[in-house]
Amino acid sequence: MAKRFPGKRLIWLLPLVIAAGLLLAVLVAALAIRLAGWHWQGPGWRDGLTLDAVWQETDGCRPLEARGVRLSALRPLTLGIDTLGIHACPDDADTAPDGLTDIPSLPALEVTVWAVQYRDLPPVMVNLSQRDGAWRARAEFRDSRLSAEYRRSSGRWRVDGTLQGGHLDQRLAGEVRVQGDGLWWPGDWTDPEHFTGELVLLGRDLGLETPGPRGNVTVRGQWQGDAWRLRAGLDEPLAVGAGWVVSPGEDLQARGEGAALVRADGRLVANGPQGRAALSLSSDAARLGEGQGSLSLSEGLDGEVAFRWRDGEVTVSPFQVSGLAEDLTVRLREPVTAPLAMQGQASLPLSLVWRELTLETTESGLAWRPNDLQWRGAVTVDGRWQGYRVSGGWTGDAGPTGVRGEPARLRLQSTDLDVTARLPVDGLRPPQWPFQASVEGRYQSVPFRGQLSGALDEGVWAGRIQASGEHFYSLVPTLGQGGPVTAEGRWRWGDSLSLLAGSRLSVGGTVSGTRLVKPLTLRVSEPLVIGEGGPTGALEVRAEGLVAERWTLPPVTGSARLNGAAFQADLSVDQWGTRLSMRGRQGGTGLSGTLQGRSPLVPAMSRGLPLTTRAGDLVMDGRWQWRDAFQVDGTLRGEGLSLDWGSIQARGLDADLALDWRQGQAPNIRSRAPLTLANLDVGVPVTEVRMGVDTDLDQWRFEKISAQLLGGEVRAPRLRWPSSEWQPVVLTGIELNQLAALQNEAVVSLTGEVGGYIPLRLAADSVAVRDGRLANETPLSLALLPAAGTQAMAESNRAVSIALEALNPLRVERFSAEVDMADDGWLDAAVHIRGTNPQRNGLPVVFNYTHKENVLELLRSLRIGERITDRVMTETRP
Repeated sequence: MAKRFPGKRLIWLLPLVIAAGLLLAVLVAALAIRLAGWHWQGPGWRDGLTLDAVWQETDGCRPLEARGVRLSALRPLTLGIDTLGIHACPDDADTAPDGLTDIPSLPALEVTVWAVQYRDLPPVMVNLSQRDGAWRARAEFRDSRLSAEYRRSSGRWRVDGTLQGGHLDQRLAGEVRVQGDGLWWPGDWTDPEHFTGELVLLGRDLGLETPGPRGNVTVRGQWQGDAWRLRAGLDEPLAVGAGWVVSPGEDLQARGEGAALVRADGRLVANGPQGRAALSLSSDAARLGEGQGSLSLSEGLDGEVAFRWRDGEVTVSPFQVSGLAEDLTVRLREPVTAPLAMQGQASLPLSLVWRELTLETTESGLAWRPNDLQWRGAVTVDGRWQGYRVSGGWTGDAGPTGVRGEPARLRLQSTDLDVTARLPVDGLRPPQWPFQASVEGRYQSVPFRGQLSGALDEGVWAGRIQASGEHFYSLVPTLGQGGPVTAEGRWRWGDSLSLLAGSRLSVGGTVSGTRLVKPLTLRVSEPLVIGEGGPTGALEVRAEGLVAERWTLPPVTGSARLNGAAFQADLSVDQWGTRLSMRGRQGGTGLSGTLQGRSPLVPAMSRGLPLTTRAGDLVMDGRWQWRDAFQVDGTLRGEGLSLDWGSIQARGLDADLALDWRQGQAPNIRSRAPLTLANLDVGVPVTEVRMGVDTDLDQWRFEKISAQLLGGEVRAPRLRWPSSEWQPVVLTGIELNQLAALQNEAVVSLTGEVGGYIPLRLAADSVAVRDGRLANETPLSLALLPAAGTQAMAESNRAVSIALEALNPLRVERFSAEVDMADDGWLDAAVHIRGTNPQRNGLPVVFNYTHKENVLELLRSLRIGERITDRVMTETRP
């Protein structure tokens, strides 16, 4: 027999059943809210129920998002919200609601949202209250206020307020007065008995904050059900931005039913920097829902866009418009028909032609619905730009939520350059639109590759650039094929493109033959701004130098400043004290400018070279240009130069030279004034050297040569080196006493002067003499001096002793010599002397002899002997 519970025990179970039912109801409500797309975060209690956040989410988009929600009272239901974000999300036309069909009866409530944020509008405080079916709403932000009322019992609504222009758009000045009233019964809004009203917008002193005209605008809209009328008028010129001003004309009038346009008439004229635009609308009087219009462009702009509307569709005829930007033409290749509706699609066969470049859309279509606009198709680009062949394209779709499709490609080709850029688009998403593009190609013989990444932040694009390449020095054939190159830095694109400070280009070292080229670095020291007029900014330059087989170039440092089409660079070799300044400007056919340089001559410059630079200054001044090739025209001056070639010394060299050099050709250097040299010591001192010079560094041409030698003078009308020709040199007034003074041991005393001519053949590495002739120009005298060598000769042979006695002393009446010298320096001289011996009663003497000696060795010994003597005298001088 089943056990029965007393009835009174069921009373204790009722609270548990009620609690379980309430809990179940809450869970069901929460589940229903979740299924409807609502989410919440952080429920709590603080003088009432609180939620940290509540939002609705559909397909990754949050149309509503509230934060700081507080329920502070139940009667009336009082709700406070810190912030409420309203975001535009694409609507699905098939599921979009048709509108409210009824307003439920709600308990008294009051909702305050302290900041409603919608797109870029300022945050607005909104208060909404309802009691007994009477709804009131108030929105405020500083001096802008808007209020609305609706009574459910009568269906009447009213709206009134004032909005400041700057609160609608920061660029706008003036204010807009809003007034409206009407009738609304929940139900079919297309029924005139359910939905009627009028809304008037009165703009006063509207215009831009920037200087420009301001005017009053009136917009009046009326509707009964889905039938509506709209009229807009302007009473004074109105600036609308970018220099454009709209002038008063015929009021724009429109009438329609729902999204269908029934009539449209009016004319609107605007003038701006690019020209004049006139929009005309005209409906067919005989047929409703039909009409035509046109947009005529003139006075700088050129073209006309004609269109017609009929049966809820508009058809735009093919057109061509130019003047929107310099050298830009926009074409619609085929007629386009689109529905006059909130949702639809249309083809868009456009072509943009800029100079020699053409961009075309193919299989192009535009689709739209509320809060959504999508383009799908393909874009191709083809043509030429600044001498480059340009091609590329992209296929995909784009809309408010981002871009999708295959990577975009762009290729530039020329004789020297071939580069392809590739941009994957699947990661392009708002609001930052991050991207990462790659480039790969070659410049002449230099292959390179790189990456460009960036994103949009507060209206400014910014990111990084990285690139690398090889064989940089192949651009300078004399430096070989090596030189890895890297580039890295940060860039920014707001009003213009900038390469930020710290960005750098580095070229590694390379070995070319017997030369070691050390690394080179270019660093951006001030942001490099790429504007319409050219780049502006500053660079730091450091080249570590160059090491040749027996010569070294120390580090080169400096800076360069760019200023649009102009630039300047200042370089220095601090170890040498060398300074070089360069100025230039971009012209119509290339670059051109000036250069100046100054450097002292220091021994370190010539380390390992066949000559040694001792002292003096070099000064350079000239002009340069770079079109198809680099060329320099200028002057090179040497002041007080001192040079050594082994034991040959040149002192006091002054030169004023003109320099003309074109890339790929030998330079031409010529003297503007005679070159002068104070002293040239080749073993025999040569002074007061003076000549003109003209050379391409392979062939040297000298003219009007003169020099002082042994008390006399050396002259030549012209000399060429190297040359296979025999070229005469004239000697006059050579004093024999100075020639005798060159003896290391005084053996003979000579007086008088001789002269003549010496035909020279100046080969690349030798000097030869043929049929040289010397003769006395004044009476000569000869006397033998006591010397061990002479005494030994006299004692060794009686005949020699008699000959020496006949020659000592000797008054020479006639002297002649025939001279030849081979390329190796061996001199053959045949000498004829005729005179008298005064100590032997005028004994007539005729003396013929031949002499052979290596002149090069003799001069070398004379130079060495003089150096040793000078050093001994210097070191022993008290």
